[in-house]
Amino acid sequence: MDLVVGIVCTFILVLCLAGTIGYKDLRRKWAGIIGVGGSYIVLIGVVQLVVLVAGLIKGLVGHEASLSFGDIAGSLFFAVICLLYTALIIFSRCETTVQRVTLPFAACMIACGFAWRLVFSIITHAPMDSGETVSSSLESMPDTIYDTNNGRATWRKQGVYGDHVDYYGPNGETVTFYASDVEGENYKGFSLY
Repeated sequence: MDLVVGIVCTFILVLCLAGTIGYKDLRRKWAGIIGVGGSYIVLIGVVQLVVLVAGLIKGLVGHEASLSFGDIAGSLFFAVICLLYTALIIFSRCETTVQRVTLPFAACMIACGFAWRLVFSIITHAPMDSGETVSSSLESMPDTIYDTNNGRATWRKQGVYGDHVDYYGPNGETVTFYASDVEGENYKGFSLY
């Protein structure tokens, strides 16, 4: 059992390190699918599930059961809620099989990367770098956005043209965003997540 715990802890540390190093690229790549908050929900579900399975295995192999019925029920409840959210994101926002398979890993890496960056900024008394400058706000817009007023219709990026970015919709319509439109999360009724 100690070997399994060691392997899981090593895997989590590698995930944290990879998430910290690749945080900006991960956030940019997955921006249209999942954000930091959603990533934490996925991470909580995964951790709850691992703790629940490890506790049950420990109790079944003859060691003293470390989980009471309340612990099992609470862990199972949170794990199921978080994993249902993960399934909702996978089936409603992921378009390819590769995205569906890698979403839980990417979400855990984003959540771990954000946590380590937050701890680092607290320890060093430095502000967190969001990775975005005013000039790069249009370039960092995701490749896909969703129309919240039209049944989450998918709009694809045409390109960035100096002071604006254009997206085309399912019916050939085009919407234009200027830098002032993307500041302060004013997206004209569109959702980037």
